[in-house]
Parts: sequence; C-alpha cells; structure tokens
Amino acid sequence: MNQFLAILRDSFREAVDGFVIYAMVALSAIMIIVVGSMSFTPAPPDQAFEGIVQEFNRTIPEKGRSRGMNFGNANFRAVDVKEAPGGYTLQVRVKATAHSTIADEQGVRPEPTSGDTFRRMVVEWIKPIGNSRQIEFDENQGKQEPGDTKQGQGKNRKIEVGLGTTSTDQEERAITDAQMEDFIKNQFKVHAGMEATVKRITTGVAEPSYAFEVTTSGGSSVRGWPHIVKIFFGAVKFPGEHNLGFVLWVVEDQLINGLGSGIALLISMIITAFFIPNMLRKGSIDLLISKPIGRTQLLLYKYIGGLTFIFILSCVAIGGVWLVLCARSGVWDPTFLVVIPILTFTFAILYAVSTLVAVFTRSPIAAMLCSTGFAVFLYIVGKVKEVFDVIKIQQEATGKENIPGWGFTLVDTLNNVLPRYKDLDKLTSKLISDGSLTPMELRQSGLAFVDYPSWGGTLGVSLAFIALMLAISCWRFSKRDY
Repeated sequence: MNQFLAILRDSFREAVDGFVIYAMVALSAIMIIVVGSMSFTPAPPDQAFEGIVQEFNRTIPEKGRSRGMNFGNANFRAVDVKEAPGGYTLQVRVKATAHSTIADEQGVRPEPTSGDTFRRMVVEWIKPIGNSRQIEFDENQGKQEPGDTKQGQGKNRKIEVGLGTTSTDQEERAITDAQMEDFIKNQFKVHAGMEATVKRITTGVAEPSYAFEVTTSGGSSVRGWPHIVKIFFGAVKFPGEHNLGFVLWVVEDQLINGLGSGIALLISMIITAFFIPNMLRKGSIDLLISKPIGRTQLLLYKYIGGLTFIFILSCVAIGGVWLVLCARSGVWDPTFLVVIPILTFTFAILYAVSTLVAVFTRSPIAAMLCSTGFAVFLYIVGKVKEVFDVIKIQQEATGKENIPGWGFTLVDTLNNVLPRYKDLDKLTSKLISDGSLTPMELRQSGLAFVDYPSWGGTLGVSLAFIALMLAISCWRFSKRDY
C-alpha cells in the first residue's frame, strides 16, 4: 500500500505540474456554479394539477406494464386543491360520455346497462392492448399521434397503439370502484411521478360523471410538476413551464453525462498520457526498477493511480453538481451519481490503450492521439451498429436487401469483440432517465422503446479488453531493457 501511495503521489505531482489539471478544476467549478445558479419555481397547485389531470386520457394498458398506449375520451378536472402535510388534497372530477341514451317522459338520460368513455378507459387500462395498430415513432422528434406515420430524421421504431375498441358494455359495467381508484392512482404515477391515495365519491354524482377524493405525497418536488426555470441567479428565464424531472434529465443526461463527460474524458486522456512515458524516461525508470518492486506491479500501480486520479476528479465535479442541483430542486435522487463509476470505467478502457502505446513508444503524444482516436472509433462503431439494427429490421419487413449480409456480420463482430463504449453511455442514460422522467415522458421521448444492451455483456467484454491490453503492456514492460 505504501508503494502504491508513493506512485500515486508521483502521478499527482506530474498532473499539477501542467496547466491542464487547473483547467479541468476550473471547468468543474464553473459547471457547479452554473448549475447552482439555476432556480426552480413550482407552478401554483391549482394550475399544476389541472395540467396533470388533463393528460389522463392517455393510458398504458396492462396497468402500465404494456409497451403500447391507448387514447381515451373523457374530460378530467382538478378542483378544490388544498395543501396537506407532505402533499395536497383535491378532487378529480371526470365527465364521460355514455355509449347510448334513452328518451322518455323524464327526458334524455344514459342507458343504465350501457358503458361510457371513462369506464372503457379503465377496462382498456386493465386489459392487454388488444386491437391495435403500429405507428412509426421517431426517437429524435418525440411523440407522434395516431395516424401520423411520417418518418422524421431519427431512428424510427414501431409502437403498438390501441384503437379503443377492446371493451364491451358488460365489461365496462363490471368495473368496480376499487378498479377506478387504482386507475386514477396509476395515472398520477404515470403522468406526474406522484404517489396518491384515491377514494371514489358517489354521493351526489350521477354517472356518466365521476368524482374522486385524492391525497398526494411529495409536494411540488415530484418529477411531473411544472416549474418555472431560471438560470444565472434569475437573470435568464426559460420560456414556458417545464416538468421538474424533464429539466433535471436535460441537465444530468444531455449536458453533464453527454457533453460534460466527453470533455472530461478528453482532458483526462491529455493529463494521464504523460504519466507512464515520464516514468519510462532514463533516470526515472532506473530509480524505480532498482527498488524492491516488480515491473508488472509497478506498471499496474501506475495504471490504477491514473484511474484513482480521474475518479477523485469525477467525484468532485459530478458530486458537486449533484449536491447543488438537489439543493436547488429539492429532489434528492442519487441515481445521477452512477455517472462517477461509469465515467471512471469508460476512462479505464481508453487508459488501457494509452498504457499499451506508452510502453511501446514512450511517447505521450502517441499515447494521447491513439487513445483519443480509439475513443472516436468506438463511438462510430456504436452508432453504425444502431443504424444497421434499424436497417436490418426494415429489410426483414420489406424483403429488400439494401446492405449485404456480410455488412451486418462485420458490424456485429466489431461490436461483440470491442469494448462497449457506446453501450455504457446508453445504459447510463437509461438509469438517469428512469430516475428523472415520468413513464409517459419516457414514451414521448422514445426512450421507453430503445433496445438496451445488457450490463453483463457490456461490462464483461470491456473488462476482458482492459485485461488484454494490460497483459500485453506488462509483458512488454517486463521484457524491455531500460
């Protein structure tokens, strides 16, 4: 342990000798300050709940477990909203339309044995999607309504959309109060990420109208609550209102995990590219190998020292952003912190390449360029794999072969044997989006329909690659005369 700490101190001294480390610390500080300058002002409860319940006509069959979606036809309203300990109380009133009516001396009234549009929604929420059709969903452009089959410029996937004809009057009349209450409770969770207790009100409410007494928890710091967002300590206001979870997702995934992580990896490769070449310089290596430590152990310590260095910097930058973002938004979700180990692991892949090149060339410039080029190559392979997967599905559906089979085999082989650089990014984005977006927002953005790789395969192949690069590096280092 003392030997490792000594090598780690040497790596730290090398890092602080250059200006790059100070640039990285400065960028981290700027990022933390900018995120800390954001403010989140929740919309008034009456306005927020009215907007939330108006979305209840969109339902996810099989009690929210289906990949499909149905569209209902009822009028939802939120009234009598009051603040309560830990949340709010309100009434959700539903005005549905009866499927058939009768006319007599009492006037026109709903047929007692007939269902209505609200009961149909509950039936279709409980049952599998049933009768449906597929529409094209563009992941880059977001939601497409039924009937809009125009393809955008992103990757299109087919989504099952219910036609709204999967229930009978008998099924609708059999719906119980408990099932209606479960439906309203589920809609709050799907559209707002909000837990609720629901009780149907029957006194003074005649079907096809319905009323429910609702108590929510979480206050306004829930994913689906609309907020007014400002930045730079109120100097700049974003137009309109945005769900709190969506704003957090943009900051955490699109800005920090996307752009920020890319910049951090680039700077990290520049900083650490000098560690091993400097160690192999004449004089430095003579002193090190004269000490009672094996060459393999020495190289591995230097490699782990570089990872530790980046891990600490990631903890400061990502941890700092997480703390100020949670403090400003009121949402203390630790999911975002997964970026720290994933970013460190991603860097471990690139640093293994840098180590190999450094051992063979003793050139920091060569190590820097090769590791950066390899990162770009892995990104391109990942993107090509995504595109080819879509083309393969389209070719199977149309029977037209635009790309020969060997092309798919080549891309699949490269993806299977190379580190899963792009897959790590996709899996990290999934964790962040699942922790910040509501289930309905996941569908609107297309993220609910992405085919994600497995953690086991992604980590396993990447670890095997790292082990191979380090094994070759250690072999070369142990055989070379200095």
